[in-house]
Amino acid sequence: MPKIVDHDQRRREILQATWRVIANQGIDAATIREIAREAGFSNGVLSHYFTNKEEILISAHRLAFQQVYDRASKANEGIVGIEAVRRALYEALPLDAERRIEAILDVSFWSQALVNDRLNAVRRDSIMGGREWWKAMLLDGRARNEIVASLSDDVLCDEIQALIDGISVQAVMYPDDMIPSRQKAMADAFLSRITA
Repeated sequence: MPKIVDHDQRRREILQATWRVIANQGIDAATIREIAREAGFSNGVLSHYFTNKEEILISAHRLAFQQVYDRASKANEGIVGIEAVRRALYEALPLDAERRIEAILDVSFWSQALVNDRLNAVRRDSIMGGREWWKAMLLDGRARNEIVASLSDDVLCDEIQALIDGISVQAVMYPDDMIPSRQKAMADAFLSRITA
């Protein structure tokens, strides 16, 4: 009887192996061979799921963004207004080992996206999707009279993205300096500035 393979699980295992390779060795080391070795599969197995390294990087990037969204959605069950924004911000910051790996992946992805139009467009799409998510939470906060900033929600979304990106770079580069409590303090300072 042939072995039944859970293809979604296998793809996820490959993508998580990709994260580990990038986190431990850098994005240049994330070759098909090295990812396959880390995942415990042959190169041929990877070719059944992805056409090339670029496809793996794109899928790894999208999975990381989806995980942030899923965590924040779970953290925000029954939560509204500015507290929802706070919890979502915390989920987007590299506050623990898992989120730090996501930040390393994202920061590493940038280096490739600088010279690859397709990767650049993929990250832009991820950011634009995130903007709609942030805007919905900001709109709810305004409707509850919790957010009083005179800045437009577009500018606030820019600030949120800059905050996440800036903290992520600092936490990836200097983890002993940009510790979780400092990350939260910076997020809280931003939220204090825009709330009643």
